[in-house]
Amino acid sequence: MALIDQYAQLAAMLHDMEKDLGFQHLSKAEKAIVSSVTALQAAAAKDAFIASSDVQKHDLCVGLAAPTFFRGLAALLKKGVIVLPDGRAKGLYRLNANLSR
Repeated sequence: MALIDQYAQLAAMLHDMEKDLGFQHLSKAEKAIVSSVTALQAAAAKDAFIASSDVQKHDLCVGLAAPTFFRGLAALLKKGVIVLPDGRAKGLYRLNANLSR
C-alpha cells in the first residue's frame, strides 16, 4: 500500500472519530489544543491539570499564533471540552472527564 493511501485511510478514520466525539465543528486550532492537552495529560498523573504554556509548546500547537491559541482555549472552555481547576480563571486545563469515558 502506498504511503498516500495510508494517509487517506488515516484522514478518513480521523474524520469519523471527530464525528463520533462531536468535534467536527471544532476549528483546527481547537482540535490541536484538545489533542495536545490529552497527550500531555496522559503523560502526567491522572486528572492532572496542564499549564497553558506547556500546551502552547506542544508540537501540535507550536505553530499557532498566540491570539488563535488563546481564542481556542476560551472556546473549548465555553464548549465544556476542557475545564479549569476550581477557583482558577485561567492557566491550568484538563480534558473534561466526561469526554474520556
